[in-house]
Amino acid sequence: MAIPSRVLNAYRQIEPTLDVVDRYVSQTLRAWCDQRSYPFKGRKKQLPSLSEKLESGRFERWSQVDDLYACTVVVPTATHEDAVLRFLSGAFEEVDLRRRNSTQKASDIFRFDSTRFVGRIRYLPGLDIPEEAAGIQFEVQIPTAFEYAWSVVTHDLVYKTDDFDWRKQRLAALLKASVEQSELLISGFEANVEIVPKSPHPESDAKQEIVEIFRQLVESGAISRELEPASWSRFADNFYSLVKSYAGNWAAPGKSLALASAIKEKVEKAGDCADLMSGSIFQIAVGAVGAAIVPGANLSKFVVVDSVELRDFHNLEAIPKTFDFEG
Repeated sequence: MAIPSRVLNAYRQIEPTLDVVDRYVSQTLRAWCDQRSYPFKGRKKQLPSLSEKLESGRFERWSQVDDLYACTVVVPTATHEDAVLRFLSGAFEEVDLRRRNSTQKASDIFRFDSTRFVGRIRYLPGLDIPEEAAGIQFEVQIPTAFEYAWSVVTHDLVYKTDDFDWRKQRLAALLKASVEQSELLISGFEANVEIVPKSPHPESDAKQEIVEIFRQLVESGAISRELEPASWSRFADNFYSLVKSYAGNWAAPGKSLALASAIKEKVEKAGDCADLMSGSIFQIAVGAVGAAIVPGANLSKFVVVDSVELRDFHNLEAIPKTFDFEG
């Protein structure tokens, strides 16, 4: 598209400094986001987009344009926002903060409304950037994962088209409404669980009881807290798969509970797992199956991650199938 010469010249004059802001803010935020697995995306405003924004009549001077550089930090849920804002206010000079739901919006309106931080580089003597870079404002948007997906999907379909169609605007709003509904369900996830009717499912019921049995063993001290799994859900899945390898699909629910109960009785009676400081809680189950403490238990079809703990702590010498660390 054709760009008015005054806008073109002004942009070219500021572009080298804008590149500095781009690099500095991107490097600062990307490293922090990578450590927390927050998706990050940054870009300096393109000239055609800037020209159209200035033609909106909303701005009186360059200093009011706050997204010559803009970036996005995507958080899982809105509860992660405060941590992002604390980092931003510490790393940069805060110019403005527009919280989600802080702008006026009718109850039947659904539009982009994520939290936005407007800031500047905090210039300090010795900082290897030109001083004028500290005068450029930039914007950091903090949408949730659902909000970001909605904006990416609808932006080109609605706002970058060659026409203006009420139906497209309406459809985008409907999609945003569904996003808000998902956000509400997630933010109140634990409370909302109670309103979901539960259907019987032997496998799920067995896994829940497995978790309860082993969690109680950890809480009571019968199993060292050092062995507590990173994810109880994953532990239950692995425990169930171990039992299914020798019991089959149909018998696995009952056989899983039989094994868990037998391990509980053995651990509480022997007291030999209270002081374990290495290995994993799953190895206790592997050792119990290898020792066939319940009828039919065996490791013939299950791939075991072999380690010295299985031999020294759980007396498991012969393992039919072991994970190949060299393959």
